[in-house]
Amino acid sequence: MKRFLYTITVIALFFVFAGCGETSSKNDEDQKDDVDVVDVDDTDEGDTGDSGDDADSGNTGDTCTLDSEWMQPEDAWTSWAYLKMMGPIGDYDGEYAAAVFTDGKIKLSSGTTDFADGSYMNYQSQILLADAAAYEFTDVDQGAGTAVVDYWDAMYQFSLQLIPLMKEEGATEGGFGATVTFRHTYIDVEFDASGSVTSQEVRKNCYLAVSNTEEMEEEGETYDVPIGNIFGCFGDNTDGSVGEDLKMMFKNDMTEDQTALLEFFNTQTDGTVLAYGDEGFQHLCMCYEADGTEVDCWAYDGPGGAEECPDYVSAEDCKVPVTDETTDEVADEMTDEVVVDEMADEVVVSDADAA
Repeated sequence: MKRFLYTITVIALFFVFAGCGETSSKNDEDQKDDVDVVDVDDTDEGDTGDSGDDADSGNTGDTCTLDSEWMQPEDAWTSWAYLKMMGPIGDYDGEYAAAVFTDGKIKLSSGTTDFADGSYMNYQSQILLADAAAYEFTDVDQGAGTAVVDYWDAMYQFSLQLIPLMKEEGATEGGFGATVTFRHTYIDVEFDASGSVTSQEVRKNCYLAVSNTEEMEEEGETYDVPIGNIFGCFGDNTDGSVGEDLKMMFKNDMTEDQTALLEFFNTQTDGTVLAYGDEGFQHLCMCYEADGTEVDCWAYDGPGGAEECPDYVSAEDCKVPVTDETTDEVADEMTDEVVVDEMADEVVVSDADAA
């Protein structure tokens, strides 16, 4: 099994980390568009795992089952993620194919997020993605047909080659984790009279954690491997193609360290790491005006609120620019104060005359 682990690791790293600039580190437009929102009336939090014995155990009638006990995090992990999911593999660029069962959780220092919705996706016949999501509608205005979606999602990704190699070895466990990213997004949506979303615009998108890694050496090469494990029941699978049904579990050690996250999202395919000021540098939070225009998150005024200016940004760059609108607001406030003062003076003078 040890040799199997190393073999899988080398192949997985080639596809997952070499491709992170295309999947994990998407450009702004990809990150804005890569969020699926359901109908406003569909506010059910999803299946909590109580939908029957088969769903609870992951047993769909074959000899390989998904045991929830397997997903328990290691005691040494302070931040962690796990996911058990069954369902069809959809096309990343095609229609959304919902999983038939999802049970996931991520625990960070800021709190815990549960997931009951998800999907599998095949990305360009190279990478398999398992995306778990949780959301709620806030600021709903039925009359105007508008709302804000408070959306959380965890993306697990691993090499497509994992399935045929594990089938060949007769293995159910990989011995290492998936590459995981966890983000929090706020989305403005418009909906019609039936509750169906007709338009959506991402306003704020923040990455909160990624999978923790450890160094591993194989044939003289050193790799960063996600800490965790992968479990799969692949009896009904051939190679992870679109349309196949997939039964898998994942568990990962996670990190919230800002330096680690910045390095993850700014590492290029040639191994170089972009720094603030470099073209293409990506902040951990991206914010947008209602019309889609990108704005610095420390100058943002929208759902989710502004972020503190990162410490790697100079004090000069952290200044919030003064716009005509801001100037007008300040002028209005000053005018109001003058009016109040004049009224107060008049009242005082009137009182004095009366006396």
